Amino acid sequence: MQTSGQNQGGRLGSWKEIAAFFGTDESTVRRWERDRNLPVHRVPGGAGAKVFAYTDELTRWLRKPADEAATPSPLADPERPAQPLADTPDQRIAWQRGWLAAIVLGGLVLSAAIAWFVIAPLPGQAPIRAIAVLPLHNVTGDASQDYLAQGMTDELITELARISSLRIVSHTSVQQYANTSKSLPAIAAELDVDAIVEGSVSRTANGIRVNVQLLDARRDRHIWADIIDRDMGDAATMQQELAQQIAAQIGVALTPFEKQYFAGRHAVSPESFEAYLQGRYYWNKRTPDGLAKAESYFKSSITADTANPLAYAGLADTYLLENLYSSTADSTTLDKARAAAARALALDGDLAEAHCSMAYVLFLKDWNFAGADSEFRRALARNPSFATAHQWYAELLSVMAKHDAAIAEARRAEELDPFSMIIHHEAGQILQNARHYPEAIAEYAKAETIAPAFPQPHDGAAMAWRRLGAYDKAIAELRIAAKLDYRFFGPDAVERIAQAYARGGARGFLEETLAERRFYPHPAYLTALDHAALGQTDATFAALEAARRDHDLDVLSVLSSPELDRLRADPRYAELVRNLGLSPSH
Repeated sequence: MQTSGQNQGGRLGSWKEIAAFFGTDESTVRRWERDRNLPVHRVPGGAGAKVFAYTDELTRWLRKPADEAATPSPLADPERPAQPLADTPDQRIAWQRGWLAAIVLGGLVLSAAIAWFVIAPLPGQAPIRAIAVLPLHNVTGDASQDYLAQGMTDELITELARISSLRIVSHTSVQQYANTSKSLPAIAAELDVDAIVEGSVSRTANGIRVNVQLLDARRDRHIWADIIDRDMGDAATMQQELAQQIAAQIGVALTPFEKQYFAGRHAVSPESFEAYLQGRYYWNKRTPDGLAKAESYFKSSITADTANPLAYAGLADTYLLENLYSSTADSTTLDKARAAAARALALDGDLAEAHCSMAYVLFLKDWNFAGADSEFRRALARNPSFATAHQWYAELLSVMAKHDAAIAEARRAEELDPFSMIIHHEAGQILQNARHYPEAIAEYAKAETIAPAFPQPHDGAAMAWRRLGAYDKAIAELRIAAKLDYRFFGPDAVERIAQAYARGGARGFLEETLAERRFYPHPAYLTALDHAALGQTDATFAALEAARRDHDLDVLSVLSSPELDRLRADPRYAELVRNLGLSPSH
């Protein structure tokens, strides 16, 4: 541990210096004094209640087991460090624990037996198995370093998520707590977790310092804390070290595969890792401009270290999102994603993110459903808390009409990322494919609440209401979607559909909807559904074949769309399904 050079003799003379020692803010250390008995002293008699602390006391407190840290500390002489008293059995035990903590100061972790004793659950209370990592604070004083704190947060989440016996909340859902005033128990209740990790990131002369603490949110109880300094080149492995320490502190045993994974990680060049963190920072924005910057940073990371698998995985993820969200995507975007994922896997065959990227390419680009299924399974075996992998795997299973399994995967994604708009939206799509329309509409509503400006849930809800025969409600959802995004039916088109419904009922709605499809993105498959609903069989199959030929991804719902039920005995339907690579038995 390093201390500020201005504090001679290990004496810190203010809240500001104490906070700087821990790499956190003043409000946090004041709370630690109040709730965790942080050893802070006050000068007697002064009206300003001046405080001071000794670095060796703070170090011992940091390493103390949680139960001891919660016990009132003995009064100390304000001019010299307090010494442990050993006049009673309890005090002797505390004194012995303090010496044990000092021994492990060099970076060793308390033995599993002691760690288990410290955090043993209360009678009737389950052990800690669900954790949220709150955004680490940027305490550099430089807002341009926000990427560093966010990147290190994401890396710690990723490394913890590799531990199969833990459930780790994803980035999207914890990011909203970056500047919250909510209490830790309240946050834990909202995220349905047992424990919280919080802390900060700062620069040192040679690299980076990460300060973390682990708290049992159910009892608002400090479990463990540590401060780790690393050169930037070693920062890539720092979060793996922290993940293992956290697992040890809560009594989680790593599987042989997990031990092998953590033991096999290697440092990357400082320039490469820093560029990688900047890439992830912009990738998380999920905007066209953010993705363009992310692509540039990931390429810079690769240039700095061509053996950095994380950079290739990040580049593959960027191409995948560009394919979904960016107007600059073209027919080569998914091929570039495939090449980047393949290179990442060649460098690190256990990298879950690269397996997931490869799976999505096989799914979206190749329509190779068996290959995609295998790659998704590999990704989830290596990172069981990978919410996006669960979401995309649910989409694949839904396409294959494995509805129960698809819904289970979608629910798992929601558990891991409860405040993700896209995960709730896709859960709605999956439930709609399973013909659970009311539940689908409820999921769309959740997505709308999280992201009111996002039009897709309204479009999805409109289809669900249409299939329930509630055309007036479908029109209401179409109106909202039209106001948010003209890529769907424009406002004028929706009004023409509403007028046609008023004149001709359901048939009028369907006929006008079909007429307006020319302005809709990827209209072929939805045009086929309109023809099918109107009983126009030949036109339906012509549109279905056009959708397959145009690689319209919507056509992959062919096994589930109720409009096609009356056509499934037609030989043309079985031929279409075979040509798509799906099983005609469905």
